[in-house]
Amino acid sequence: MTPAAPAAPRRTRAPKRTERLLLAGLLALASACDDAADPPAGDTPCGSGPLAVAVGTGNPYTAVPDGRFQVEAGLQGGFHFEVSLRLAGAVDADHADIDLTLREGDVVRARHVTADWLLHVDAAGPACEYPRARLVLVDEAGDLFPRERLADLADVPLSLDVRLDSPLGGGTATVPVVLALPERF
Repeated sequence: MTPAAPAAPRRTRAPKRTERLLLAGLLALASACDDAADPPAGDTPCGSGPLAVAVGTGNPYTAVPDGRFQVEAGLQGGFHFEVSLRLAGAVDADHADIDLTLREGDVVRARHVTADWLLHVDAAGPACEYPRARLVLVDEAGDLFPRERLADLADVPLSLDVRLDSPLGGGTATVPVVLALPERF
């Protein structure tokens, strides 16, 4: 057997001037896009500084000054109510993790969790909104809250814990909530 002849060196051509210019232009554009995507620290479309939370209803957000929310019957046998959040502070409107927990004392009565969500930026801001989060009522075992016990939650002071995390900031708040039953319950 004869040894194989060494492979001929591969010829490479030097990049042409236009290719080098095009590559440099693309790299400059990519770095400019990265810089424009990140607002200065603490200055966001939602505002700056610590997070301030207001709980209301609807889209667009409507304040509910007395913290009283109407319970509705769901199509699958449960009961729920909806809240909307108005958020002001250093928050990334494009990447928000939201955790809402309704508590009666130490007992969790509802939970709503959303990861990496887009907040609505209020053009009149600086503020952002998270509209119509549905909170489904549950019993101590985590099952749908039974109709026969629903009156036990009406007009009782409850706490809505709001937690928001984002790459630019976040925070927590606890808001008092009272549930009102439908008139024809």
